[in-house]
Amino acid sequence: MILYKKDHISIAYYEAEKLLEITWLAYTSSAAYREAMLQFIEALRKYEINHWLEDSRQARVVRLSDQQWTTEEWVPLFIEEARQLEKVARVRSTDISARISSENMFRDFDHSQLSYSFMEFEFYGEARNWLLA
Repeated sequence: MILYKKDHISIAYYEAEKLLEITWLAYTSSAAYREAMLQFIEALRKYEINHWLEDSRQARVVRLSDQQWTTEEWVPLFIEEARQLEKVARVRSTDISARISSENMFRDFDHSQLSYSFMEFEFYGEARNWLLA
């Protein structure tokens, strides 16, 4: 079921797999980025989600101000709501600038507070297979 869809992102929930699948589709404005990120938190609050798949192949660079907002404002919300997650997989962007901005955010993210397994992949199929295995 599609929970949220815009030109730059699609968020779907698959109840049988307890899977939230996020697909970044294009570059986005700051306001649209933050709105989408808050939709992730809403989904965690509303649905039973054990698996999280973020497909970032088409994602583009995240502005420095949005990177800072993500680590300072969004991550604490995520940590509070992510206790139910068992596995998180992310498919890396094909854009080098997007990879760098993503790495900057994850470098500042203290994963030790979370109990789920996390893996990054180059290919969507590998990520989904690992996630649901």
